[in-house]
Amino acid sequence: MNTIRVLVFGATGTGKTSLCNVLTGQSRPTDNGAHGVTAKTHRYSGFQAEGSRIEVVDTVGLHESNFGTVPAEKAIVQLVELLENSKEGFNLLVHVTRASRITEEHEEDYKFFVEKMTQGQIPVVLVVTGCENESPMQAWVERNQLPFERFAYKEIIPTCFASGGPMEAHFAPLRGESRSVVIKAIISTALPASFKLYGEGTGNTFSQVLTRVWNEFVDLAGLPHKYRRKMSESAYGLMKRLGVPEAIAKAAVAHIPDLVEEMANKFPFPFAGKIAKSIAETILGRFKKGGG
Repeated sequence: MNTIRVLVFGATGTGKTSLCNVLTGQSRPTDNGAHGVTAKTHRYSGFQAEGSRIEVVDTVGLHESNFGTVPAEKAIVQLVELLENSKEGFNLLVHVTRASRITEEHEEDYKFFVEKMTQGQIPVVLVVTGCENESPMQAWVERNQLPFERFAYKEIIPTCFASGGPMEAHFAPLRGESRSVVIKAIISTALPASFKLYGEGTGNTFSQVLTRVWNEFVDLAGLPHKYRRKMSESAYGLMKRLGVPEAIAKAAVAHIPDLVEEMANKFPFPFAGKIAKSIAETILGRFKKGGG
């Protein structure tokens, strides 16, 4: 069965988690308040649709920082986690936005995920939430599609993923319609094979991609230049320099095998990287079993 891996991104409060919940039939908390609830990257269990297996990864809102649930010093850990969830690559990006004007956050999210992280190599569709007051929902796209033409969206999809309250009878059929349309778009626009961001055959290492996306985040968040990752700096060293608590820095230990392999590949004997990575994975496996 063909597997389609989908990365969902967008500003906090646009309805990313509601979209993922309805698509997958699973349930994670949602919140319309000032603070986002997606405090970490979440990988949903795969589900089947129209003969394909679809796997969805929901991302942290980039603009949370100290105003939301993701303090700035944890951002580097979240990016490491996001890249770990990205090691198999993606077939499609889904950008989620509310039915409103194009915001600065919309522009920055697009630049970060489409242009910098995936370097324009993965198709992207735009899912517009909050279209439940349009009849039909497509009317919103017909009125507003012109400003979006400068983005490389394969499709712009108006949707409703709202639920509950006195309007539930109105929302329910629209959610069903929205789910069907989004799944159809996923299957029709996704790459036939996932595009990998790093690893063998890509020309990019885990460390190189981490440096690129972290330094882009520093610029996006307006952080001082000193927070940019230095060429010879380890991921752990960067986290400690940023003031990440020891316990949080250790959460990145699961990603060390990739970094060990990159360093060992510099040694002048065959398969050094793969051997070192295998040893590191074995040691870390024992470490985890021991509750370390």
